[in-house]
Amino acid sequence: MTSPQNGPESLDRHLLTGMMDIMTDHVFILRREGPRYRLVYCNQAMANFMRQRPADLCGRRLDEIVPDPKLYQRIAGNYDRVLEAGHILRFEETTEGFEANQVRIFDTCLSPMPGTDGDALYICGISRDTTARREAELALQQANETLETQLAENQELHRQLEEEAIRDPLTNLFNRRYFLESLTRELSRAHRETYPVTLMMLDIDHFKELNDSHGHSVGDQVLVEVSQRLCAGMRKEDVVCRWGGEEFLIMMPGLSLADAHVRIMSWRRDHSPMAVQLPGLSLAISFSSGLATAPHHGTTTDDVINATDKALYEAKTNGRNQVRLYRQPA
Repeated sequence: MTSPQNGPESLDRHLLTGMMDIMTDHVFILRREGPRYRLVYCNQAMANFMRQRPADLCGRRLDEIVPDPKLYQRIAGNYDRVLEAGHILRFEETTEGFEANQVRIFDTCLSPMPGTDGDALYICGISRDTTARREAELALQQANETLETQLAENQELHRQLEEEAIRDPLTNLFNRRYFLESLTRELSRAHRETYPVTLMMLDIDHFKELNDSHGHSVGDQVLVEVSQRLCAGMRKEDVVCRWGGEEFLIMMPGLSLADAHVRIMSWRRDHSPMAVQLPGLSLAISFSSGLATAPHHGTTTDDVINATDKALYEAKTNGRNQVRLYRQPA
């Protein structure tokens, strides 16, 4: 940089130039010459980025400094838009196509600036290298996406664990624990809203003999088949549970004992005896069932379940393959 001449204007220009040269942002001024642009000033940071001296850059046309046609068109297109708009515009620019450097990202602020030489038009620009910030933002975005994926996976795993905790592993029916919790809530609600809750306990007849004769694997297949047909015959609001062994317990909210009896008899007409076809084996499965209802036969979970169990016991002791309703002692 040349030494300042005497006088306040030369000193001011020297100070201004010195200030520009200590900036890390790229500062430049271009003059519009027809359809092209000529660089008339750039600070030291921009020259360093271009790997040239300011004196070797200033005075050259932009298409000489930026030989890549695509990169030149992108940059010159931004300058054209600024002059057409007549006010400050901001652009995100990249150096893709500029062979002397790796691809960098710049936040560029451009302002039209009328010159002192007649109709000449100038553009003043300040470009800040935001590559590191954008890379950090991209890394943060990718990290957030990874965390969101992991969170979704953890939530799904948690849902699966919760589901496994309330399901019987063989039949995929609800287990005893879930049934008792559901029945407790349902009885409380039924008491407030005064509607019945009917239970049916169903037992596969002669299941022990089936296991002894054909093996537990056959018995498991029969349990799965019975479970599927029970679920298919129930309403969405009914809760079907594997109570234990070959026993099933079904909660039917809102159904009276008489209505539940009609539904179960209809299901039995279709499924009892139930034909089960296995490789090399055909089975006919029958069922014994007992029904009781709350609040008529009990208001607590223990009371209504015990009443249902007693009705089932009566069905089994009276020959099996039948449905019995709970009868309160005289």
